[in-house]
Amino acid sequence: MEIYEAADLVEAIARSIAENPSQFHFEINVTGTRATSIGGGTALSVQATGGGPGSTTIGYQSSMSGANIEIAQKTANAAIGQEMSALVDTLNNLVSELRSATPDKNRISTILDSLKQSWIPNVITSVVASVITATILG
Repeated sequence: MEIYEAADLVEAIARSIAENPSQFHFEINVTGTRATSIGGGTALSVQATGGGPGSTTIGYQSSMSGANIEIAQKTANAAIGQEMSALVDTLNNLVSELRSATPDKNRISTILDSLKQSWIPNVITSVVASVITATILG
């Protein structure tokens, strides 16, 4: 693969993310306890669970259901949008470096390392790193 082809591929990935940032699925798992006010006061209602006759082990059981999870959606959407925008900027910086008259291998390596050590899905980092390594760093 030629360096200009690598630049075109990375640019296509950046364009795809910019045009459709919601193409990635984020799953949120929550574990915790919910406190409920009882009798007008502030308290935590706890039922002993576990143990058995003669046991010294007791505790409380905490469970969650989908109805108990509330997310500030506007804040989450804004944060995800900022992260996607930053990813597109990083990929575009990589494209610019690849298309420069004398690509700086150290700068390219730094950009790739930043991608590998972030939240970015492995499919993106794997493809980009493989293409760049095959064309310029290999």
